[in-house]
Amino acid sequence: MENKEYDLQRGLKRRHLTMISIGGTIGTGLFLASGNVVSNAGALGGPIAFLVIGILVFVLMKGLGEMSTFMPIPGAYTTYSGLFVHPVLGFMVGWNLYINGFLGLGAEIVGGGMILNQFFPSTSTFIFCLCISAIILFLNLIDVKSYGEAEYWFAGIKVLAIIVFLIIGVLMIFGVIGEQGFIGFSNWNSESMFPNGLTAVIIMMTGVVWSYLGVETVVSAAGEAENPQKNVPRAINTIFLRILIFYVGSITIIGLVVPYQNVSVLSNGYAGLLGLAGIPGAATIMNIIILTSLVSAANSIVYFLSRTLIALSKEGKAPKALGKVNKRGIPMNAVILTLFLGQVSLITNFISPDKVFIWLTSIAGFNTLLGWFGSYLSHYKFRKWLVKNGGSVDKLKFKMRTYPIPTLLCLAALIAIAIYTAYSPETRFSFYIGVPMLILYFIAGTYLYKKGKIHDPSYKPFLEAHIQDKEIK
Repeated sequence: MENKEYDLQRGLKRRHLTMISIGGTIGTGLFLASGNVVSNAGALGGPIAFLVIGILVFVLMKGLGEMSTFMPIPGAYTTYSGLFVHPVLGFMVGWNLYINGFLGLGAEIVGGGMILNQFFPSTSTFIFCLCISAIILFLNLIDVKSYGEAEYWFAGIKVLAIIVFLIIGVLMIFGVIGEQGFIGFSNWNSESMFPNGLTAVIIMMTGVVWSYLGVETVVSAAGEAENPQKNVPRAINTIFLRILIFYVGSITIIGLVVPYQNVSVLSNGYAGLLGLAGIPGAATIMNIIILTSLVSAANSIVYFLSRTLIALSKEGKAPKALGKVNKRGIPMNAVILTLFLGQVSLITNFISPDKVFIWLTSIAGFNTLLGWFGSYLSHYKFRKWLVKNGGSVDKLKFKMRTYPIPTLLCLAALIAIAIYTAYSPETRFSFYIGVPMLILYFIAGTYLYKKGKIHDPSYKPFLEAHIQDKEIK
C-alpha cells in the first residue's frame, strides 16, 4: 500500500487571514473572562488591564510578523525560538504552547457548555461540551480552505455584534436609549474605578493575557496562506486598532454602563448592557452570539495547535505520526489528539463549571507568558542572526521600525507580571502549577537535545530567497 507524504496546502486567502486574525482572539476571553476582570479590577481598572496587555500583543505580533514574512511556516512559535535562540527553548515554547492551548480549548468548550446550559438547564454541561467538540472536529477535518471560510463568517458575526454593541452602549451613555437616561461618567467613581486597588489590575492581567490567546493564529496560518509576504503584514498592521475597538472599547463601555458588581463570568456585561437598553430578549441574543464566538475561537485553537504539532514533529520534538498530513492537507492525527486532550473540559461533570473555567484560564494565562517571552526573545535575536548569515534588515518585507526598544520593554514587563503572579495570593496557584510544568519541559528538551533528537529546520531556501529578493512560494 502506497505510503505517500502530503504537504499542507496554501488555501487561505487575504480575507481569510484578516478575519482569522480577529476571530482567533474574540471568544471566552472577551465575552466571559472579561466579566471576571471587570468585577475584580473595576470599571476603569478592567479597560486599563486590557490596554496594557493589548500593547504587549501589538509588539508581539510586529515581531512575529517580521519573522513569519521572512520564514512563513506552520508552528512559527516553536520554530523561531528554537532556530534563533536555542533548540531547547524551542522545545519548551512549543510544548508549553500546545499544552497551554488545549487548556484554553477546554475553557472555550466549558464556556460554550455554560451558555447552552442556560438555555437547557435540565441537560448537563458535560453533554454540551461533547456536542461542541464534535462540531469543532468536523470543521477541522474538511480542508484548510473550508476552515478559512467557516472562520471568515464566524468572525464576521462577532465583529458585527460588537460594533452594534458599541453603538448601543454609546447611545445609552448619552441617554438616547435605555431607562437610565443620561449616564455619562457617573459609574466611574472612587468606589467603582479601582474597587480592589491597583494591585487587582495587575493580578487580573494574567487572565487578560489568556484573553488574547489565539491572536498568533494568523502567524501560523502564514504556512498555508497565499502570498504570505503581502497578506500577513496586512492582517497584522491593523491588530492594534482592533484591540482598541473590540477589547478596550467594549470593556470601557461595559464599565461606564453596567455597575461592576453586576458583572461576572456567568453574568457577562454584554448581555447586561443590552438588558439595560430595554432590548427584548437581550440576554438570549447575546448568549447566541457568544456561543458562536466560542465555537469560532475553539475552532481556531484546534487549527493553531495542530499546526504546532506538525512543526514539533518535523523538528524531532514530537512523534513523527503527529506530523502526517492527508491528501486534503489536513494533519488528522494532530487534530484528533488536540480535540481529545481538549476534553479536559469534561471535568465540569464533577466540579462547578465556572470554577473550572477560572482555573483553566488562570493556568493558561500564566503559561502563555513563556510563549510570549520566547517570541520576544527570538525576535530580538532574529535581527542579529539575519545579518550574521548574510541577510539584510533593509530587505525585510515587513519590519518593526523601532526595534529593539519595544521588544526589550515587553520582555521586562512579562518578567514583572510573572513575579507578581508568584507573590499574589489570588494567582499564586497558577504559578505553582505553571513553574513545575516549565521545569519538566526544560528537562525533557535538554535530554532530547543531548541525544541529538532535536534538529532545526532548514532556513537556507528562505535566506536565499531573501538575499535574491524573491517571493516565498
